[in-house]
Amino acid sequence: MEYVILGLLLLKPRSSYDIKKILEETISLFYSASFGSINSALEKLIAKQAITVEEQIEAGRFKKIYSLTPVGKIAFEQWLASTIPQEKVKEPALTRLFFMGFLTPNERLRLVREHLTSLQIVHAQLNSLLREREQTNVDPHQQAIADFQWLTLEYGVAYYNFSINWYQQLLTKLEETSHE
Repeated sequence: MEYVILGLLLLKPRSSYDIKKILEETISLFYSASFGSINSALEKLIAKQAITVEEQIEAGRFKKIYSLTPVGKIAFEQWLASTIPQEKVKEPALTRLFFMGFLTPNERLRLVREHLTSLQIVHAQLNSLLREREQTNVDPHQQAIADFQWLTLEYGVAYYNFSINWYQQLLTKLEETSHE
């Protein structure tokens, strides 16, 4: 969480609300965070002198704006340039799939159909975001940053394409065996 916040603050100073909003609008496909976890990370970053906080009054309300320090920029750049760790697949549906043999054939069909529908909904949302990309104006100095950020969206679309195809094949197999 801390490095995600540092990266967002590298682009520009933000409030915790702004951080939460941009997380939801951009990387929620692969990263989610509550206000509690964001505020906890912000406090840790302040203690490490990686960011500073300035209180401002905006529209009659106090607002804390967080900014990156040189220490924070160095920490972010070191993290970003470090080797990407290999992680295990974290897909809750696989755990259900592993135990699905305990269900009746009808329950299996129902669950796979429901899951397939939810995958298709997210896939449609991601494709909608891809279409919005074409209408987004990016500062030429920020183009390389934006290009890599868009790649995460393309990854999400490809991931959901794979998952939908895989679960459609599974559904076909389950439907065939339920008629036997």
